[in-house]
Amino acid sequence: MTLSEIRQKLVLTCQAEYDRKIECGIHPYAIASYHFNNVFDTELEKHIDVSNWKAGDWRKLMNALPDDPDASNSKGQWAVGAICNSAQAWATPGFAEAYRYHSIHGG
Repeated sequence: MTLSEIRQKLVLTCQAEYDRKIECGIHPYAIASYHFNNVFDTELEKHIDVSNWKAGDWRKLMNALPDDPDASNSKGQWAVGAICNSAQAWATPGFAEAYRYHSIHGG
């Protein structure tokens, strides 16, 4: 399975979770990308072991846009993009240290 196909499955999974949240009465403005982490991780684990992934691996998944043009504007696409961006940042050497320093000292 290609990264593009995996990303498409992630988008569909996150879109289904978004739709479920809306059906439960959650306001769209109250939904953040981290609300999709569990469904994203569960779906991704079916296809790839990411335990040793580096920032570049996350970037490849981020850029593996699905061929389905109907999915390009979906909330699932937004969630997958945001999660991949965050994972890429945390996998970048020095990011965790810089984040911790900033949270303590500001600036």
